[in-house]
Amino acid sequence: MKTIVLILSFFALSFGALSQTPSFPVHPNIIYFEAGGTCGYGSLNFERLLPFKNNFQVSGRIGITTIKIQDYNQKLNPDVLIPFGLKAFYGVEHKIQLGIGQVFANTVRSDSDTQKMVRQTNFHTYFSIGYRYQKEGARFLFGINYTPFIEFQETFRHWGGLTIGYSF
Repeated sequence: MKTIVLILSFFALSFGALSQTPSFPVHPNIIYFEAGGTCGYGSLNFERLLPFKNNFQVSGRIGITTIKIQDYNQKLNPDVLIPFGLKAFYGVEHKIQLGIGQVFANTVRSDSDTQKMVRQTNFHTYFSIGYRYQKEGARFLFGINYTPFIEFQETFRHWGGLTIGYSF
């Protein structure tokens, strides 16, 4: 009998602990459009928020965009850019954001010697500092960022971006 009471007490305490306020954000997955930003003209992105401590969060981000759909011969041959990186946020509704990452760029260009189409792969490093607003418990968010990047790992470029997104 004591064993049964002990087991039931254990389960009752466990379920009570599960009903406490979760340490996860209510909607940890975010899909957003970034106009400007890390890929130049815009990108569609997915972000996963992870709680850390108090008002501090960390996220991983991956996106995709294309600059041109057709090559110089008017054939379907898109340039593909894939930004990925990490961000850190501080705040509840009004958040300060810092980020770092890479942009994988696979583009088509004309070879200057042979005049033939050549596909080229490069990585560009980016940084971001910005502001994000998302009302607590709400699904929509927006932000503004300063996103300088190092093009071809050689040339420093100043850039900025706007984000509009939906969390789920």
